[in-house]
Amino acid sequence: MLPDFPWPPPRYSAFEVFERDSLAPAEGARLGMVAQRFEAAFDAAGYVERSYYRVPGGFALASRAEQIRADASPYPAPERWSVDAGGAGKSFADRLRALFNAPPGHYRVIVFVVTDQDFAAAPRAAQEGEALAWVSGGGLRLPSSIAALPFTPTHYASALIYEFERRSEHEPADVRVPSAAPGRVHLEKGGLWQALAAN
Repeated sequence: MLPDFPWPPPRYSAFEVFERDSLAPAEGARLGMVAQRFEAAFDAAGYVERSYYRVPGGFALASRAEQIRADASPYPAPERWSVDAGGAGKSFADRLRALFNAPPGHYRVIVFVVTDQDFAAAPRAAQEGEALAWVSGGGLRLPSSIAALPFTPTHYASALIYEFERRSEHEPADVRVPSAAPGRVHLEKGGLWQALAAN
């Protein structure tokens, strides 16, 4: 069984809501089809690690943390993933230490949420350690029991952007609320908007 994503989601830096028909055909669409679209977009844009969570009426899919510039564009690899270099091979404590020891700059985690429930962000902002753990704390695939559920007219999909800024080597990273860039810009700079449009 998938673990639950925090609900309502912690306050995010930016967001983008997708047009329902752009993610799956209107007739006979299933949540699994939407998940496949998001997985394919993550793969095409270089986000090869992600993790599934359960949310009311759907699922969440969280990316690995990446290092970005102030304009929301990612650093080239390997610097892009230096915040938790080594990825899945590292323990949660190692990943957390990597963020606390990361150089000053901007970092981002992207979470796709598909649900049939209206929600508003929780009053509290996400903590850097919490967001960093999302990629390794969930499921590696969407269970068939959720994938087979209909993607109904009441379902909608959003991208929640969690941007963190570390101002010095001696300070923890703080979530930027709001981000200087809107959600669609984050998706475009990360290559996800283009990947979703192409699929």
